[in-house]
Amino acid sequence: MVRFNLPTGTFSFEDPVITTRLLEHEQAARLAAAAEQAALSTVYVVSGDPDPSRPHQGLLTVRLNISERTAYQLLRDGKLRYTCAGQKNMRVSELAVREFLGDAPVSH
Repeated sequence: MVRFNLPTGTFSFEDPVITTRLLEHEQAARLAAAAEQAALSTVYVVSGDPDPSRPHQGLLTVRLNISERTAYQLLRDGKLRYTCAGQKNMRVSELAVREFLGDAPVSH
């Protein structure tokens, strides 16, 4: 028997098929959340050498399929959030990219 404590009450299931499916669904949801969190922690640079071990080679220009000039213009215009790690060494998070694309809620 598996018990789930929810805000609305406690649910118990004795059926092994239902129990197995619920546990599989819960595990899949946890894995999806972890994968999403890992994706959001990705950081891109505007220019530099591609790094094949990173998503989109670690380059903002590859992620957005734009030129360096366009990328710098987006940053200068404030359309894309970034952090500065030195002169012209701007880093953009995946979350900022998704906000720019309209795929994520804007957080300030």
